[in-house]
Formats: sequence, structure tokens, C-alpha cells
Amino acid sequence: MSYSFFGTCSNDHEQFFECLNTMLNQSILPNEIILIDSGEEGIEKNIIDKLKNKNIKLVYVSKKASRVISLNLALDKSSSKYSLRFDSRSRFSKSYAENALKILEDKSLKVAVTGGVPNIIPEKNDFVAILCASIMKRSYIFFYPKHRNINFDGYASSIYLGCFKSKFLKKIRFNEDEALVSEDSLIINQFLEKGLKAYISSKINVSYKCRSSLINIFRLFNTYGYCRANTIFLSKKVFISKRHLWAFLSFIFITTFLIIISPLSIFLMPIFLLLFNYLGEIIFYKNEFKIYIPIYATMCQFSWIVGFLWKILSIFKSNNIKTNFIS
Repeated sequence: MSYSFFGTCSNDHEQFFECLNTMLNQSILPNEIILIDSGEEGIEKNIIDKLKNKNIKLVYVSKKASRVISLNLALDKSSSKYSLRFDSRSRFSKSYAENALKILEDKSLKVAVTGGVPNIIPEKNDFVAILCASIMKRSYIFFYPKHRNINFDGYASSIYLGCFKSKFLKKIRFNEDEALVSEDSLIINQFLEKGLKAYISSKINVSYKCRSSLINIFRLFNTYGYCRANTIFLSKKVFISKRHLWAFLSFIFITTFLIIISPLSIFLMPIFLLLFNYLGEIIFYKNEFKIYIPIYATMCQFSWIVGFLWKILSIFKSNNIKTNFIS
């Protein structure tokens, strides 16, 4: 069962080496690690030092490119039956690859891509870092997607990173027409369109080290919104999953209700969103309830909305930034 870890990094080399340590701690070691590095300083020698006495091939490319283009470049370099994607901030359990390969090898599941729901961990042990991680852990902020339910097992429309059968991924590829897209959702949707199944398993344990800056969290949600709009334009699909449809219908219902009461009532929308977030906090996070998290969650959601609208307003702009990296 040959497999590669493939991925990208920018200038977050410290984060990458932490991720690399977890790749090298797998119960079944990869036969190759493929990294496309767009950073300003080369780290190939440092990686080679880490790989000493391990029968692992390193494919290292230093190239300034968007993440989507870099992912396809890494994919082209892969010679393995399976390709497991990594992110600099991802941290893999010892059995991550072993459990993923078992699912991909299970003929009864007929799965072409699998993965696990990331456990969000703080970057530092201070208030802001823990707050940022807590925000990203709240699935109500994203309207309860399956791929953010840590206990979920089953077929899904989006998977964090993803562990792929290489032959299918090389045929489908990450879309290079637009760099700023929701590539996790889009690539899984393209698999599903080809009749290929995507499966999430609670046995595939992965963590994500959250950013420790509220400004960067807001920027991240802003980018999420921008990417979602770009994905809609690119895929020609308004709703990639039922969750998007229900969220849209709920938004239309509440907006229509407020306008019927009074056009000025539309300004009450933030209050409805805040109440929705408090309801989620009370019901699903009662053991770690924090009164201030729904407030920050609402701010993140509005940052997402701004990013979404900004893409729509800038549709005719010719010089959009071609990068998915967020500092």
C-alpha cells in the first residue's frame, strides 16, 4: 500500500516541521513526501536531515504559485497508489494513514476519497489563542456541516484535506481556473459527479492547529466567503450540498419576514444571527459554554458575508489576487 503525503506551505515553515514530525511518526510510513514551497527561504536541507535513516523519497519544489496550482504540481510528482494531502497546520495521529488506507482498500465501501474531521487545537496557551480555537470548533458557525462533526461516520460532500486514490485525483485535479476557491468542497463535489464516493471516518484522527490572532480568524472567514462565491461561479452550482440550500432558504425566510414587518427591520438580522449562535452554544456546548463566543461567532459570519459579497461586486475585476495563503 504505497502512499504519498503531498501539500504546500508558504512562510509557515515552523508549522510545517511540526506537521512533518507527525507524518514521520505514522505506523505505516509514506514512501514519499511531496512539498511545494512558495516561501522565501528554502528548507530542503532541513527536511533531508529529518528523513535520515528513513526509506522515504523527498520531492521538494521551491516555486511561487497559488495553492491550487501548487497542489496540482505536487500531484503530478506523485508516483504512489494513494495520495494523502497535508496542510502546514495539520497534525496527524499515529494511525492516521493506516486507518485511511484501510477504508480506501475496503471494496465494500467503494470509496475514492476519505478523511477525518479535524480536532481544533490552540496554537498557544493564552486567552486569545484558546478563544480562536473555540470559535473554529463551533459547528453552528458553519450551520452544522457533517465534515465538522467530530463523531460523524459516513458519506459526505466535503472532507478536510482528503486521502485519495491517486488515479482518480489525477484525472479530476484541483481546478486552476481560479485560485481562490473552496477546494475541499469543490474537489469532493467533482468526485461525486463522477460517481465516486467520499467517506468520513471518526477513526481517521487529525488535528488542526488554529491561528492565534482574532484578526487572522476574521480574515480567514472573509476568505471563506470569497472562496465560496468563487466556487459557485466556477462550478455553476449555487448549492453544492443540502446544507447550503437550507441555510439559504432560512436566510430568505427571515429576511422576507423582517421586510414584511418593516423594511427597517432588516437591521435586526444580526440579532437573529446572534440568537441562533447562542442557541447552538447552549444546546451543543453546555459543558464548555462561554457567553462571549457567540458574539465573536456572529462577527466571523459577517466577515464571511462581506467576503462573499465582495467577490460578487468584484466579478468584473481583472486583477484578482491569485493566492490562497493567509498569514
